[in-house]
Amino acid sequence: MCDTFYRRTLNKTIFAKNSDRSANEPNLCLFYPPLEGDENRQCTYIGVGNVGPIRSVLLVQPSWMWGGEMGINDRGVVIGNEAVFTKSKGKKENKLIGMDLLRLALEQSSSAQEAVDVIIKYLQEFGQGGNCGFDKHFYYDNSYLIADGKEAFILETAGKNWALKKVHDFGAISNRLFLNRDYDQASKPGIDFAKTHTEPVFSYFSQAKVRRSCVIKEIDREEFGVESAIETLSMHHPDDEKNLYKKGSVRSVCMHQSLLGDHTTGSMIVDFQVPYPTIWLTGSGSPCLSLFKPCFFGIVQPPIFADKEAALSYWLEHEYLNRAVFANLIDKTEYLRKRDLLQKEFIEEEAKLRAQNPSLKDLEEFAKSCFEKEQKWLREYQTEIQAVKNQTVKMPKIWAKKTKVLGRKVFETDYDKRNNR
Repeated sequence: MCDTFYRRTLNKTIFAKNSDRSANEPNLCLFYPPLEGDENRQCTYIGVGNVGPIRSVLLVQPSWMWGGEMGINDRGVVIGNEAVFTKSKGKKENKLIGMDLLRLALEQSSSAQEAVDVIIKYLQEFGQGGNCGFDKHFYYDNSYLIADGKEAFILETAGKNWALKKVHDFGAISNRLFLNRDYDQASKPGIDFAKTHTEPVFSYFSQAKVRRSCVIKEIDREEFGVESAIETLSMHHPDDEKNLYKKGSVRSVCMHQSLLGDHTTGSMIVDFQVPYPTIWLTGSGSPCLSLFKPCFFGIVQPPIFADKEAALSYWLEHEYLNRAVFANLIDKTEYLRKRDLLQKEFIEEEAKLRAQNPSLKDLEEFAKSCFEKEQKWLREYQTEIQAVKNQTVKMPKIWAKKTKVLGRKVFETDYDKRNNR
């Protein structure tokens, strides 16, 4: 389950996404440098043959798979994908998963339109299918929000079928098909795409309509910037607030573990500044508790890593911290007060720096200083982090079993081996 949105105003162009997956599935911020080519580009389950040249990409990437939930490339093309539930056949066959298609598009495109074309090309040639779940089998098709700062598109798919709509001022996607006949292009023009392809049961219980309605209401305003995007990604449904960390729900944009649903494990915002976009990353789950750090493409500075093990250590430390809040080890009010002050400082300092026409070196130094301030803040909570890590604290029932196995076999690509079967 996820939510992705795009908002273009007179002063700002914003892309943002929450990635909602298994609560124990690390979502790592990883940078991949360019390559001259690859004779057989191997994705999660299959290879796609000769590919080249390959652009550098930054992915927010589930630890065990080849593809990514969201990402940006060296030309400022950004993509987020969503699980959608359709009537298509063959989902359990190992083909390309939606996250593979996202990475392939980022590696081979210099514009949003080119990214659309790449996804459709590989979709037509190889199809989509294969397990997408970390600790449960999960099969689905995909929709995408694709942008480059100049234009944006929504691409919905069902098997090899697709529909495409250009986004103008704002748009949002969630875990169901939304394009009826209001698309610009389609693999089979003239049909009601959503009505024809939607699988109704999973689509209903995903609560995607509820979440998307909340997002559209938030982004359809005259002024919308980074602070607004953070607020939107951190939203909870009013009915979820009372038992946020004990029951969870799929109604909330910032999703928390429930008996049936997923959990927000990573968040990204792209502010399409010129000449370098600012990429705001949590590098962690639960955006309602996390700190969005300013990052810049090509600068490998935490929360961005080139090494998976280092990225995992970063994600886990923040996850232990979040679960310390869930367990009431930390005064949430005081914690959020300090977090909010630091977040406000980062946003204000980034705006000041932008006004000075900074060099990449200036941006790198700024990103480093933000990381150092975050680390200083985290040191205040090392006792609580270690208590969760060492399992010396009683977790809420819904979190107890999850926390016991947190961090185990997260890079294992085989589902049965990953889950000791």
